[in-house]
Amino acid sequence: MKAGVLVLSDKGAAGLREDTSGPALKQWLSDHHVETLKFGVIPDEFDVIRKTLSEWADGGDLDLIVGCGGTGVSPRDVAPEATRAVIDREIPGFGELMRMRSLQITPMAIISRAMAGIRGRCLILNLPGSPKAAVENLEAVWPAVPHTLAKIQGDPSDCADLHHKDSRRREEKRIPPVVSFAGYSGSGKTTLMTAVIEKLTRKGLRVGALKHEGHRFEIDKPGKDSWRMTQAGAVATLISDQDKHALIRKNEGNPDCEELIAAYFMGMDIVLVEGWKETAPARIEVFRERAGHPKLHTGGRTSNFIAVATDTPLQTNLPQLDLNNAEEVCDFIIDFAKLDIN
Repeated sequence: MKAGVLVLSDKGAAGLREDTSGPALKQWLSDHHVETLKFGVIPDEFDVIRKTLSEWADGGDLDLIVGCGGTGVSPRDVAPEATRAVIDREIPGFGELMRMRSLQITPMAIISRAMAGIRGRCLILNLPGSPKAAVENLEAVWPAVPHTLAKIQGDPSDCADLHHKDSRRREEKRIPPVVSFAGYSGSGKTTLMTAVIEKLTRKGLRVGALKHEGHRFEIDKPGKDSWRMTQAGAVATLISDQDKHALIRKNEGNPDCEELIAAYFMGMDIVLVEGWKETAPARIEVFRERAGHPKLHTGGRTSNFIAVATDTPLQTNLPQLDLNNAEEVCDFIIDFAKLDIN
């Protein structure tokens, strides 16, 4: 699937405000194996929006256009009007579901005019402007997006058959949700992550933990049987007793966290990751003021941050969590990952 991400923002287009919604959507799409071919930040101008949507949809290289912003009721919020001016057909159910999802979080969602429509073989989505709301709305409608594209692009398959196949694929994969903790040394990310693991476990969840080590490490001792087997050339050596087992396996290349999760963490309710500062999915930055480090989620490195756990108020559009309140962070993760703790 090929996508375009179009951010509608007067201040963003003028360079007066850093855009965080576009990078968040691009990262979310990338995490769901969607390539973003086009990206733009344009002002909330009816003609500019209409022209850009038309050109992108008619270009033939995009399956999906994700628009972000301009869906409210302010005088400059004209995204729905501009979108209706270019689409062939509207799909009301997308907007209805997005409002239902947002109403679970804020009663102000009732004034959202988020919508979706079809132009040619391209699906156009209008999402709210904030990074959190944009991703939440996209997540809400995403299960229907592949099937919608298949139908508008001529797939003759029966809807029920496609639904059953998709359900079977999801059941077979069972890839758990992932939340990452990112921060410099001394920020307290390991302490926070450990406390959150304990709280999630007490709620009855099966938690996987994955840590990236920047330096080479050894967990096996020279002279031990397992060490001798590995030294002899075994690609994988597994040690097991009545309580636990440990696998020592040689890496082929430098695997990222998603590869490791798919290989070793299937069946978990959630996986928490520490490390991979630049590439880990769904990152919570751990920022401690006295540590004296710069913030990770600013300076052009804002993609895929979902919150900041901090001990001081910050100027940011991301949700701010109390670094010293693991219960608050735990509740945020449960809500973000839609974990069932009943």
